[in-house]
Amino acid sequence: MRYDVIIIGAGLSGLTSALLLARTGRKVLVLEQHASPAPVVSGFQRGGIYFDSGFHYAGGLGEGGPLQLLLRHLGLEEKLQLLPYARDGFDCLRISSSGEEYALPVGFNNIKTYLGEKFPQARAEIALYIDEIDSIWRKFPYLDLDAELLDFGMESVHGCSLQQRLEVFSSWPQLQGLLSMHSLLYGVSPDRSPLSLNAQVAGSYYHSVHGICGGGRKLVQALLTLLKDVGVEIQCHAEVAQIFSGDNVVAGVRLQSGEEFFAPEVIATVNPTHLPGMLPPAIMRPAYLKRLNGLYQTTSAYIIFARSQQSLEFLRGRNMFIQSQPGVFPGEFDQELEERPFYLAGADQGGDNVIKGLIGIVPASYSEVEALDISGRQRTIAYQQWKQELGARLLRMCRCKCPQMPPLELLDLATPLTLRDYSFAPQGAIYGVGRVLGQYNPHPVTRLPGLFLAGQGVAGPGLLGSLVSGYLACGSILGHELLRGELRGCR
Repeated sequence: MRYDVIIIGAGLSGLTSALLLARTGRKVLVLEQHASPAPVVSGFQRGGIYFDSGFHYAGGLGEGGPLQLLLRHLGLEEKLQLLPYARDGFDCLRISSSGEEYALPVGFNNIKTYLGEKFPQARAEIALYIDEIDSIWRKFPYLDLDAELLDFGMESVHGCSLQQRLEVFSSWPQLQGLLSMHSLLYGVSPDRSPLSLNAQVAGSYYHSVHGICGGGRKLVQALLTLLKDVGVEIQCHAEVAQIFSGDNVVAGVRLQSGEEFFAPEVIATVNPTHLPGMLPPAIMRPAYLKRLNGLYQTTSAYIIFARSQQSLEFLRGRNMFIQSQPGVFPGEFDQELEERPFYLAGADQGGDNVIKGLIGIVPASYSEVEALDISGRQRTIAYQQWKQELGARLLRMCRCKCPQMPPLELLDLATPLTLRDYSFAPQGAIYGVGRVLGQYNPHPVTRLPGLFLAGQGVAGPGLLGSLVSGYLACGSILGHELLRGELRGCR
């Protein structure tokens, strides 16, 4: 079968790319190895509760926000019902050793006022820092429609780390915690994270914060409806084994089943470390393949999916970050489980539903589960027993560190092995390839004509990074000024 474009992977970046290209009249095929499109973002049901597994909330969706503009251009804005988060405190930090709690309000000026009142001696430095985040958070292609595309990614290599920037607040460790807690949501330690990466993530939340009623599944359903309207073909259970070429240009892909599809352009949205094994021998320079294989993978995690018989009202329209001691959030998690920071969110929010589902994310290392990575029935028995014990321990930790938490029942638990096997990320990297100082992340355009890359490893984490990576890949095909001109017309 012949197509104009083949897209490997039906995640958000792949579906976005398919929609943008199909609207130009191209015949587009999307290949997904799972049983359904965007399985990580679509979430799942347990115990009568819907749980988001890959989407929790998004920044930059408020009036004038760049994510709002992207959704409008894609045709998603009118198909989604947004859930505004609490303006007086969308993200809360609890320091369990002292019982102190802080709550970040929505809006850059509101944050400056709030933090200035909590830490009056640091007021001037706080204002400088928040203004700095405000000035750089959207200076990324397709967030800032006037940004130079050639400079994209340079700050990741040469900029200041988040930890270095927060040294000015060393006299106020609680403040350091508040300003570094979002590092849990992109899986890079503050000592390796570029300030620009933290600005992209935290700054989008400082601007505006929303959930989507119905969660990630509603987003995926809306995308699939739009894709059907423009004739995009999606095949699941279709694992790509090889990208093949002819005369040193892309010619198509071959599945594990042996079936072949032909197209002059291919967009790969896989974790970039998988790409070398999919390419023909000697088609790329060894130095490039080595760079792909050596890309930094984000931390892994234990993810709790639990149910309460009582309402979790304190998590309506807000999330909670918990750390044992104040200070910059740690990047290495070799301490005891109960001493690690973690993140809590209420599941299935929207409307007047009583919130009874809990999602908890606790950073972890693959080395903690490596011994359980054995085959056959032995793994099944030992692993399930270990998960039950670990799950009970994690629930005790949540209730101990968060006194307002009612009794919980564990419904499911994801581990680094789960993340590795389900998202195919090396060692269960929860956010795939990260952006770290000293590392050039892959560019959407490769040296093999016709092969393009998209995904979080190209642009950044979360919904924003996934969509932007799709625009970067498609802009490389269609022309960036064409796409950016269309976006300007949607203002």
